[in-house]
Amino acid sequence: MQPRFSIIIPHYNIPDLLMRCLKSIPVLEDIQVIVVDDNSPNADTYLERYPELSRPYIEFIRTTKGGGAGYARNVGLDHAKGKWLLFADADDFYVEKMYDVIIPHSDSEADIVYYKPTSVYSEDIYQQSNKSNYLNSYIDLYKKTGNDEYIRCRWCPPWSKMINREFIMNNCFRFDEIQYANDYYFSIISGIKAKSIVVVEETLYIYVDRKDSLTANFCSKQGELAVRSDVSFRVEKLFKQNKIHINQHRPFIWYLKRMLKTDRALFFYYFWKLHEIYPLKVSDIKLYCNDRSTSFKFFLYFYAFLLWVRK
Repeated sequence: MQPRFSIIIPHYNIPDLLMRCLKSIPVLEDIQVIVVDDNSPNADTYLERYPELSRPYIEFIRTTKGGGAGYARNVGLDHAKGKWLLFADADDFYVEKMYDVIIPHSDSEADIVYYKPTSVYSEDIYQQSNKSNYLNSYIDLYKKTGNDEYIRCRWCPPWSKMINREFIMNNCFRFDEIQYANDYYFSIISGIKAKSIVVVEETLYIYVDRKDSLTANFCSKQGELAVRSDVSFRVEKLFKQNKIHINQHRPFIWYLKRMLKTDRALFFYYFWKLHEIYPLKVSDIKLYCNDRSTSFKFFLYFYAFLLWVRK
């Protein structure tokens, strides 16, 4: 029997939390579970120490590259067989009876099915966090107005949704094999390119808010700002190419401000690259400065002038 669902879980060195995640997934022939271990220490002992990894319909794949979560997810894509792809982080887990939540939409012709997530604190998983509220607000907005742009263009994580595998394969979408934000471009381009989506108000996924996660102390680690800025710049180009001009859909502005405060060299690098997205005409500058502060407008107009002089 061909499974209808393939769940891909990248893992690095948190086996106890991984076991919690696996236990939230029912053991069914209909669900292929792919755990890709990214060269964890002592991973060669996992099968002996953790019987959950030897249960039916699970594939435990060890890699020696140490390529990060994006690389591990791409390995999982190469092994997936189901009609639907689901992604989970090893420290998160699914709601009770998750199969009952996803099975009603297994015959859908949509490219992506979005579900509500919830979030809890790692110190006490019975205490709710607000980390997933922004995603749920996009679903609420869609249900109220029919506007799906926020879901398509701002849903950054790959989890709490099902993605048609044929849609991913036909478009050759892959995760970035980088240290940070490996899932950002993948999530946004798939959301934009999906011909049809389904939005479900039921909760499928539980995100665990951990203090030591990669998203903790955002953009404070060495090299993190440069990596995340590069991805955000590519997303900005994607928005421009697809004529998405809504101000709230342009997080690259936040990175420019951060660079201006903490890394002037990086700011200048991306400022000179802005012409790749926005030809420096007055109309384009006005569009980019829409709803921005006076100081930000001043800096952008001033550096635009320098660029014209340079040319």
